Amino acid sequence: MITRDNLLENKPLVIAGPCSASSREELLKTAYEVKKMGAQVFRAGLWKARTCPDSFQGVGDKGLKWLMEIKEKTGLLVTVEIQDSQQVDLVRDVSDILWVGSRNMQNFELLKKIGEDPRPVILKRGFISTIKEWLGAATYMGLDKVILCERGVRTGADAMRFTLDLNAMLVAKHDYGVPVIVDPSHTAGRRDMVGHLACAGIAAGADGIIVETSVDPEVEQVDRDQTISTEDFGILMNRIYKIYST
Repeated sequence: MITRDNLLENKPLVIAGPCSASSREELLKTAYEVKKMGAQVFRAGLWKARTCPDSFQGVGDKGLKWLMEIKEKTGLLVTVEIQDSQQVDLVRDVSDILWVGSRNMQNFELLKKIGEDPRPVILKRGFISTIKEWLGAATYMGLDKVILCERGVRTGADAMRFTLDLNAMLVAKHDYGVPVIVDPSHTAGRRDMVGHLACAGIAAGADGIIVETSVDPEVEQVDRDQTISTEDFGILMNRIYKIYST
């Protein structure tokens, strides 16, 4: 079984894939590309929490077969965002790493359910949550298996979608001893800035990144504007490895 320590043996931890699964073919092509470029974990949302009910809600359960095929054919680990307690068991054979999104950071019944599961879990910070609240949510699931994810917070600065809070990342990592990865895609909201923010996070000491990427970003139904191409992902990988090795 994969543990958090296993995941972090070869840093930086790189998690890549589209925000939301669109089709089997697109997922497979993307998975092969990011594997070739050095990603260790594949991400693709199946159930999407959306602000508007008429927005695309994800492909749902049928995407589990697609992700299982990716695991078998590429050898990549898989992480799936969990929206409710029932999905923890539903993804048992597919998701090596559980993932709690920012909207569910304080869904305490969900956190308790995940706390009963041995798998490592990524916990995204709520976009108006304090460090104390973030760490409190992590404690529900077990600090020994949680990887925190700084994905940007809402501030008075509105130049991009959110503000990447590297201060919080450093405090969580150094004061509390919990590994932290950064999500440059959600904090940027625009693909031309994703690489810069990813490199900033790695340079500041992040343990890894989670990036939205696809072989064809324009077909994505969720977060199209912040999804980078797999070609740009390859360029980014070269940059972050150079930074991490210095």
